[in-house]
Amino acid sequence: MKVLFDTNQSKTVLIKFKHKIDGLVPSDDFEKQRNSLIRLVVGAMENRPGEWDSLCQINIEWIGDQFISRLSDEEKELDKERLDDICSMCFRFLFELYLSTKNNLSMEFEAARRFVVNNVDSFEHHAKEQIEYAIRDMPINIFKAISNSDSIESIKDFNAISTKAEKLKEEWEKDLSAREDRVNKLKESLSEYENGFNFVGLFQGFDDLATEKSKERDNILFWLKVLSVLIVSPLLAELVVIYKNIDNISAIKDGLIVSIFPALSLVAIAIYYFRVLLFNYKSVKSQLLQIDLRKTLCRFIQHYSEYSSEIKKQDSESLAKFENIIFSGIVTEDGNLPSTYDGVEQIVKLIKSTRS
Repeated sequence: MKVLFDTNQSKTVLIKFKHKIDGLVPSDDFEKQRNSLIRLVVGAMENRPGEWDSLCQINIEWIGDQFISRLSDEEKELDKERLDDICSMCFRFLFELYLSTKNNLSMEFEAARRFVVNNVDSFEHHAKEQIEYAIRDMPINIFKAISNSDSIESIKDFNAISTKAEKLKEEWEKDLSAREDRVNKLKESLSEYENGFNFVGLFQGFDDLATEKSKERDNILFWLKVLSVLIVSPLLAELVVIYKNIDNISAIKDGLIVSIFPALSLVAIAIYYFRVLLFNYKSVKSQLLQIDLRKTLCRFIQHYSEYSSEIKKQDSESLAKFENIIFSGIVTEDGNLPSTYDGVEQIVKLIKSTRS
């Protein structure tokens, strides 16, 4: 679409010419109504340039640049011939606007159009020819230009386009059918994969549980290492003190006797908690083995929910062992867990032995 009115240059020209029209003094009623028509159309082009650009494309192509040039010409005097000529151009744009819009023109535009049609003989010769052309021949020429445009040619070729579209539709349907078959095959494969590795949601649950137990095992192992260092540290400290004072051992004898009991107590307590953590460590490892066993069994059992009922009709005990293992609880093996008083008893025995 060619833009004529919706530019800064054209708007400036329209505004200046509108002020020129306002400054004219008409000599009779014809000139007064003619000038009002020009001012009405020019003002509308200034206020709604997008509408005139979109609805008057034919005359924009034919006389658009000439019209703006006439309005911007400062050298020529605005005599009757020139004003009549400009009025005829305004009428052509107004008439195309009338032909292009679905609704009727406003009362002002309709009155302006009737004024030109009723007073065509009052215009100068060239302007009169332009008005008669606009009324008589321009609608036919506009229709001819539109009928030979690319959009109308596309409509003329509708049958060919429709046939081509039908062929494309058939090809698309074949392609979609082939793609649908491929998707269904992939769906079946994925379904088997899901049943194999995520049977009834158990595999994912066991996998999450194994992750938590692995973290718990790593934490226990860390504290086992800490306690191992703590058990050895008091004894090493005593040995270091003795080594450094080996030449004067009698001077620190009393201090060593006093400090050995707290050191041994700390070692005994650390050994007790080491035993507790060691048992927990073994227990967590046992639980991880049981979880891995369940995950392994889930990999081998497919479509359990589909055929278990049929199998049980033939043999009710065929899946009993599998179900007992899968749905049983995780054993913690807490039978050998040392009691809270085990460490205290060890400390009491140690004190009694030193007294005796």
